[in-house]
Amino acid sequence: MAFQSGITTSPNDLLDKIRLFATTYCGYTQLMYQADSGYYRLHLQHAASGQYVNLHSWSSYIAAYGSTAFSSGLAYGSQTVSGGSISANLLSGSAEYFLFGGDGYCYCVTQYTSTIYNMLLFGTMTKTCSFTGGAFLSDSYSGAVRADIDSATNAWKTANGSGNTSSRMFYTSLTRQLDSYSPITFNGVTPLYPITVEVGRTTPTYYYSMVGYIPEARLLRMNGQYANKDIVTLGSDEWMVFSTSYGGYAFKK
Repeated sequence: MAFQSGITTSPNDLLDKIRLFATTYCGYTQLMYQADSGYYRLHLQHAASGQYVNLHSWSSYIAAYGSTAFSSGLAYGSQTVSGGSISANLLSGSAEYFLFGGDGYCYCVTQYTSTIYNMLLFGTMTKTCSFTGGAFLSDSYSGAVRADIDSATNAWKTANGSGNTSSRMFYTSLTRQLDSYSPITFNGVTPLYPITVEVGRTTPTYYYSMVGYIPEARLLRMNGQYANKDIVTLGSDEWMVFSTSYGGYAFKK
C-alpha cells in the first residue's frame, strides 16, 4: 500500500501527481500525457487487468472515464466504449491532497471546503464471482463499472443505468444503508463497512447481485466520532477517514 500527501497548486499539477503515483506504485502504464485545450490529458492502462483510464485536467477539476481500448489518434473524450464521466472538484488555487494506492487501484482525495473532501477513484474490484471485467471509476457519489453479466456485455454499468446496465457502489452501495445503525448502541463502535459492488439483473427487474468489493476502502458514518484525517487502527492496519457531502470514507494507509 502506497501513500502520498501534500499541497497541489492546480488541476494540472494534481493530474501530474496522479500520473507519477499511478505509474510508480499502482502498476499503470502511461499511454499518453500531453497538453490539450489549454490543460492536460492523461491515458493509463493497468498492465495486469488491462483497465484503461482516461483523465483530463480542467480549470477547477479533473475529469475521468473508462474505456475498453485506447487510440492516440482519437480525442480525449472519444475512446472506444467509454464509461460515465466523473470529476473531482478542487478549491480555487491550492488544496490539500492525498493519494492511496496499490497494484491495480489509485485513490485521490482532495479538500473541497474546510470540512468536506472530494474523491476521484479508479481501479479493479476484488471479485466475488467469475465474469469478464471488474474495472471501476467513481467520485464521492457514483461511478461506472465494467461487468459483462447477462446480455449487457462490453459496456459500462452506471448508477444512472436501468435494468442490466445499472450498478451500485460507494454512496449507493448496499452497505451504505447500514450507516443509520452507527455507532452501535451497546458498544459505541462505528464499523468500517466494505464497499460492495452490485449490478442490475435482466430478471427479475430491479434486482441486484453483488459481484465484488472495492479494495482497501471502507464506508463509515462520521457522526462526530471521527474528524477528517483521523487514523483508525484495526490490528496492524491504519485507515485514514474523510467526510464527503455524502458520508464518510476510509482508505487503508
